Amino acid sequence: MNIVRTVRALEATRDDWRADVTLAGLAIMLGLLPYVILDYAFDTSNTNLTAAAITSGVAFLAIAVRRTYPLVFMSVAALALATQVYLVPTPAVGILVVPLASYTVARWVPGRRARMVVVLGAIGAVLGPLRWIVEPYWSGKNFIVTVAAILASGVCVGLVITPYAIGRRTRDMARAREALLDAEQEHFRILLSEREHEARAIEARTRNQIARELHDVVAHSLSVMVVQAEGGHALAAKKPEAAAAALATIATTGREALVEMRRIVAVLREGDAEAETPYAPLPTLVDIPRLVEKTGASLSVVGDPPDVTATLGLAAYRVVQEALTNVLKHAGMNADPRVTVTYGEEGIDLEVVDSGLGSRATTDGRGHGLRGMAERVSAHGGTLDVGAREGGGYRVHAWLPLSSQGSGSIES
Repeated sequence: MNIVRTVRALEATRDDWRADVTLAGLAIMLGLLPYVILDYAFDTSNTNLTAAAITSGVAFLAIAVRRTYPLVFMSVAALALATQVYLVPTPAVGILVVPLASYTVARWVPGRRARMVVVLGAIGAVLGPLRWIVEPYWSGKNFIVTVAAILASGVCVGLVITPYAIGRRTRDMARAREALLDAEQEHFRILLSEREHEARAIEARTRNQIARELHDVVAHSLSVMVVQAEGGHALAAKKPEAAAAALATIATTGREALVEMRRIVAVLREGDAEAETPYAPLPTLVDIPRLVEKTGASLSVVGDPPDVTATLGLAAYRVVQEALTNVLKHAGMNADPRVTVTYGEEGIDLEVVDSGLGSRATTDGRGHGLRGMAERVSAHGGTLDVGAREGGGYRVHAWLPLSSQGSGSIES
């Protein structure tokens, strides 16, 4: 198995084999047969014709495996031509195989093994002229025969070196093209990998945004509904009209939560044929007073609401919403939440304070409200300061610049 791997050119294909078989057939038909016919017709006394024909035929037949087994081709051709030099005193048609063998080995055989063809060619370049010129025509110190032998040796060396150089050059160019193709494929794989990572990052960001919206809507709405339900239950016997108002607030908050939920789910169900009803627009700055009124907190507004982008308006609304949700969930009874909104020339200042439990409040640690507020504020280049107050209660203070630059700061 190792011997087969050594002599076989792994790059050769079935098409290469078929082409070489065809080339061997053409060499015999167009080279060997005319040589035999002409030699027999004009020199009927040539006793070396049989040996020349057989050795040349063997060399031509070896062409059939030149790219599949280039070293076998070279070895068979070299042995056949060496035998021909020994038996036939004149050059025969088989010498035409020499340039092809030299090119083939240089093109398809890697490393030092390819240089064997140069060694064998150099030996043949000396033995051939000695056999064809020096041996039959040498008589003492014959200068012309010496010059002819040297010239013939030069020609034979050229028949080896030139095709060899062309073959090595062709091999190097093919390797360069393959390296370039491999580099392009690797670059393409890297681009695909980067796009895949980018798609996953976008998907993760989208999931986080949807989760944040769901948390803001569900947590706030349920907190309002729970507080109203508890208050209505406590006042049901003493003030039935207050209980009815609480139930109305619960119903209104539930409907608004459903609208928000439908809007968010619509993002997840793009192209749904049933989603034909237009959804309510995203809440913004003008919706903050109604939000505060639903929770029973007090509101103080300084300045007029500026024209801001939908995302900035939503961020301010969600900060106030989450802060009030935390008051309803954790501050306890009689928390007295107060919301202050200040519209300045450079930004929006939001403050939500209460006089509830503050640092004594308990939580299950599973909420994501503060993190959601931090992400929204940081995305707009603002600052967020949250923490318990010294005299009791809790404070949420956020500042959102009107010209967002991203990556703000968070303090707690």
